[in-house]
Amino acid sequence: MSSFDLDPDALRRLGRLATEIVARRRETLLERPVFGKVGEARALFEAPLPEQGRPVEDVLAHVERDVLSRPFGNSHPRFFAFINATADPVGVVADYLAADTNSNCWGGDHASIHVEKLVVRWLAEIVGLPATAEGIVTSGGSMANFTALAAARRAKTPWDVREEGAAAEGRPRIVVYASDQVHNCVDKSVDLLGLGFKYLRKIPTDDGFRMRLDRLRAAIAADRAAGLQPAIVVGNAGTVNTGAIDALDAIATLCAEEGLWFHADGAYGGMAAISERLRPLFAGLERADSVAADPHKWMYVPFSAGATLVRDPGRLAETFRRPAEYLIHDAESPVNGPVSFNDRGPELSRGFRALKVYMGLLVHGRRAYAEAVERDCDLAGHLARAVDAHPDFERLAEPVLSIVNFRYRPKDTALDDVALDALNQRIVNGLVASGGFFPAPTRLKGRASMRVCIVNFRTTPADLDALVAEAAAIGRSLASA
Repeated sequence: MSSFDLDPDALRRLGRLATEIVARRRETLLERPVFGKVGEARALFEAPLPEQGRPVEDVLAHVERDVLSRPFGNSHPRFFAFINATADPVGVVADYLAADTNSNCWGGDHASIHVEKLVVRWLAEIVGLPATAEGIVTSGGSMANFTALAAARRAKTPWDVREEGAAAEGRPRIVVYASDQVHNCVDKSVDLLGLGFKYLRKIPTDDGFRMRLDRLRAAIAADRAAGLQPAIVVGNAGTVNTGAIDALDAIATLCAEEGLWFHADGAYGGMAAISERLRPLFAGLERADSVAADPHKWMYVPFSAGATLVRDPGRLAETFRRPAEYLIHDAESPVNGPVSFNDRGPELSRGFRALKVYMGLLVHGRRAYAEAVERDCDLAGHLARAVDAHPDFERLAEPVLSIVNFRYRPKDTALDDVALDALNQRIVNGLVASGGFFPAPTRLKGRASMRVCIVNFRTTPADLDALVAEAAAIGRSLASA
């Protein structure tokens, strides 16, 4: 028998060994540093290409000891950096099952395609798009935004942009508008779609970090007067810096008046619309022409699983369809299925990412997700109150969802803004180096901030109280020095 094939008993044994590793990691989770820095152990990962294989038991032992012991950290309840959720064990199992099928989900009448089609419909329902909306499961928010903006470029360029290109001779340049808080994947998309950074307008935000509609209107009018082609507005449904939500309903109205494509970046916040309590925050999201969402954030799905959702059916196929001789074109072929997903995005080879979203929703149901999201937001409120109650901290933004921004500002020490910025950066580094916490540094309107994002069903109020106490202790030590 080939070494690549295992009989059922050997496969069961391999699965049990792997499951025991996962269970041991869960048992010892709180005993390990949050962030598993490799540092001086980097020689472990500089080995030559193996000529001969090793027993799988030895390899599993190496992976448990040397690889899994040095994680990024987002399984830990005190991981607060970025928007990397803790993985739902149901999703972990789903990934294993999906890998075993090894389906290529470009199309065809196999179950993987039907599951993804249904998952797209469920996600569209969560954000309020009609049942006729179409979409595709992507690798994450960056690809979700890119895919949606490609559809927007195709729809709003008044010539055949696929044939002539975005900078066709004698044609006006099209313009994209977004707030100064937009995720940098929008910048990358504008670049890769050939639109040019010069034609991406970053609209200033108000004190709540929401795009200013008066400045947006003025920018659109100025570009029209200059002979340019305003085309796309990107609204934030939860920014990565503060969780701010733009005035989505007003943006939708403005886009309707101006004939612009309204895209909503809901990679962080969009799935929070699953909560009836939080849904009013997203009023207008249901009016978007397209939405980017990330189940691997607030649905706790293991990486990677994002989604592009588009209101009008056919828009994605108009953007990406490019027939190939080696695919199925025979209308009578038994392979034909309900969706050719390779026509809805840039990928042909696509894994079965949808299964973990499907299984999670089947196991937990909408209500459990809503309660978990609400709990994360409540925890952010708890942290905000703890910061407000501490004399040596100041909060830099009002928490909207589950992100809190604050900085250490000792009341009995006179430090200028430059010194405070440096001090707060060192506090963040100290918290991470201690192994006890992993917040992230950011800047808000020029000021350094400690940023805490909670998308973790394991985090408790005690974890957040401990964070405040430890940050204050490190701050006092550094300030006195």
